[in-house]
Amino acid sequence: MTNKFTPQPWAPISQTAENKLLPAAPNHPFYYKWHPSNWRFAYIDIPVKSGKSTKMEKRGYFLPSIRMERVVPGVNGIHQISGEIGNAGSRIGKLQQKGWIYLEPSKYQYISVYPVRGGRYHAPKWESVRVVGNTLLRSYDEKGFLSWSASLILDGTFHVIEPHFWELMKIQHNKTINRLSASQHIPEIKIKLNESYKIAEDMLSFIQRYEELGINIYKEITDAN
Repeated sequence: MTNKFTPQPWAPISQTAENKLLPAAPNHPFYYKWHPSNWRFAYIDIPVKSGKSTKMEKRGYFLPSIRMERVVPGVNGIHQISGEIGNAGSRIGKLQQKGWIYLEPSKYQYISVYPVRGGRYHAPKWESVRVVGNTLLRSYDEKGFLSWSASLILDGTFHVIEPHFWELMKIQHNKTINRLSASQHIPEIKIKLNESYKIAEDMLSFIQRYEELGINIYKEITDAN
């Protein structure tokens, strides 16, 4: 017996819950933390007015080196609640006793959550994702993250940098310069050495401008973003 099927007009197939899943493995939630001794020297493109025109200028800043810590049940004393979800209360308390500043995710809203097969995918809000041909493509807004770091100084969440810490970073950087100087006859090393000299100059430039402007120097970053 032959079954006869009547063709139907073409119509787009509605997206199902299954194909709305992000093609990534589930991961654990996280939080950001910062210790007043942790700093980094980072470059940011800043719009600078020159006469009637505005040009972009790459400037270096000492910024908080914010750390991410995953909430993984069974690690660092994290107690499991369900699945990949754990209770980090005890861990956070110990960090705060050691001087760390805990950034509450619900207060600062820096986590994006996506459904994936078997759970959820947690990412910083500065990470953008696209799916092309079932391939996950990620990009990261580093400037946006650095601007957020600067804003935490301006609003008083973080302490301003103590000169002690930029002096330590200068000393460490000078060690790198001395190490490279021994092999500066090698073209590749010479390039790195010149870059290191430029960073040293830019560190000094920041310190001089900071002594003049104070924490308002960080408004250059937040205003540019």
